[in-house]
Amino acid sequence: MYARTSGEHELTFDFAMGLLNDNLLFVDRETRSIWSQLDGKAISGPLKNAPLKMIPALQTTWQHWRELHPKTRVLVMEEEGRPYVYRNRRPGGPRPKKRQLTHDTSALGLALVLADKPVFFPFSELDKVKTPMRFTRGDATITINYRKDALTAWAEDQDGTLLPAVLAYSFGWKDFHPDTEIFSATSGVKQHEAN
Repeated sequence: MYARTSGEHELTFDFAMGLLNDNLLFVDRETRSIWSQLDGKAISGPLKNAPLKMIPALQTTWQHWRELHPKTRVLVMEEEGRPYVYRNRRPGGPRPKKRQLTHDTSALGLALVLADKPVFFPFSELDKVKTPMRFTRGDATITINYRKDALTAWAEDQDGTLLPAVLAYSFGWKDFHPDTEIFSATSGVKQHEAN
């Protein structure tokens, strides 16, 4: 999740057609700049190369969210009644094909930047360790939480504050961060070898 402001611009975002390094793109209504979802930077348009500030957020299943926040109210979008509205789809044009309801989690994990170094925690490796677990890099110690049943992981600082991180596929994260370190249950972290 990103803050809506970039410099002096307050932006409203919609999904855009297309992918960059196997990751979704989005577009702002105000300048029509195209943004990278995983990298958080504009890749074209008047705001090209402008960054967005990542803010802490928890991505999880609806069931897990309801366990944490039982009084949650749901926003229903009247416009097409769908969570993903593609602004450049022509009215009357064909609708996107229905997506598979299954989710391949074999390459999914928690990704974040810690002490200026990208780190990726594959769910397959988090399955092998007891969580929550402490992870230290330099002077920074964080806690990694993982819930397989809720398809989620998240990072907290020493005070229990949620840290900015993203659930991502390893190949997408490594495309944007070729120097990422990959967590291993047996050896801690290992350096990813860029292709």
